[in-house]
Amino acid sequence: MRKLHWFFAFGIGLGAGGSIVHLTYTTFVQASPNPQIVEAYNPQISFAPLVEKLSPAVVNIDVSRSVKKAKISKSDDTETQFTLGQGSGFLISADGYLLTNYHVVEGANEFTVKLSNDEHYNGTLIGHDDSIDVALIKISSLKALPYVKMGDSAKVNVGDWAVAIGNPFGLSHTVTSGIISAKGRTIGSGPYDDFLQTDASINPGNSGGPLFNLMGEVVGINTGINPRGQGIGFAVPINKVLNILNDLKKFGHPSRGWLGMGLKTISLEQKKMLNIKEGALVGQVYAESAAEKAGLQYGDIILKFGTHTVENNEDFIRVVGRSRANKTEQVLILRDGVKMELRVTLGERPTQKDLSSRSFLQDIDPLWRRWGIHVTKVQNFKQDQIETGFIILEIAKESPFKPAFKVGDIISSINANIFETEVELSLFVEENSSELGVRFYRNGEIQHKIIEL
Repeated sequence: MRKLHWFFAFGIGLGAGGSIVHLTYTTFVQASPNPQIVEAYNPQISFAPLVEKLSPAVVNIDVSRSVKKAKISKSDDTETQFTLGQGSGFLISADGYLLTNYHVVEGANEFTVKLSNDEHYNGTLIGHDDSIDVALIKISSLKALPYVKMGDSAKVNVGDWAVAIGNPFGLSHTVTSGIISAKGRTIGSGPYDDFLQTDASINPGNSGGPLFNLMGEVVGINTGINPRGQGIGFAVPINKVLNILNDLKKFGHPSRGWLGMGLKTISLEQKKMLNIKEGALVGQVYAESAAEKAGLQYGDIILKFGTHTVENNEDFIRVVGRSRANKTEQVLILRDGVKMELRVTLGERPTQKDLSSRSFLQDIDPLWRRWGIHVTKVQNFKQDQIETGFIILEIAKESPFKPAFKVGDIISSINANIFETEVELSLFVEENSSELGVRFYRNGEIQHKIIEL
């Protein structure tokens, strides 16, 4: 897979003037249980009223990790603190909840939150979603804290002015400006890429800071830049965060739907042959997953999910991610040229870290857990009077299958036994854990290997 190199731990600055916004200039004096509201000002003249009103709700976050030192004596229980970095954030409620990027706080166990008036608070990580790079932190105060008003990122238009306040290079409350350059950007950072793009300058320490519209409403969380160009920065649309905010507070993570399957790209030749223009192609189905339980198979083309017409793989991933775990949906598929409907009850999506490391397979795939090999059944497999086969999708480095097999090999039998499901194959391998005679196909040619377990 081609790797895209993006710099995170950066924030994005946006905003400049355009049309007149009729509000009054009000100086912030004391926090209230209501969000900071920017009253009448003219952005063609100055952003000062907006900055003055919103700065108290923007915070600096210092992150560190404390680890216990090796004990020299019984009385020695001191800790060593490692500073990991800093970023920005913004308060979203008077009782001390604030948002930032997950990459700002990842790996830390201590968070020091500093307000614009130099007050310092210890923060607690309440929840996070590494798939969209957001974290929720809580600080405690005896008084009501200033906080921002949430906007609607769906109403943001390309060409809109916006303003960012953050802490680049540790320089507290620096204001930058620019325009929204594009929407719906995919930059290869995760499965739910849907960034707002801006031309504002971004620097270390800005990450996690708020992106405001000219009404003083947050429309995004400043996240990253393209290091190969100037004026190309990205922010997470605030609506994506609001959709999971209650989950972060209640569970510590989002309850996203998950099918437990992989996708392949539908070629132009396949689309022409099947007379379709859209859809997502099932490339693998994990054992014991929601997809397997629903009857989805390798080679199925998903045309509709619920009432949503599936455009492509990326569109399908997003629409499933917007559904909640344990929700049941109707799925329209194309199998062997015939349309059919299935009902699927979604599982809960693992974290992006677990998906990237493949550690989630430890829980759902016994073959992977024990032998480090992941397979899926090939539909309509017919070779030499054998009608079942299992294509190898992944092989771990330490797997005993690694020296003899390659991804793409199709196992047709083991010790002359033919299997109907991955579970049957897994149980056989488990019960015959000394020597396996594997019959398989590579590039259409039959081969045999003996595997010592």
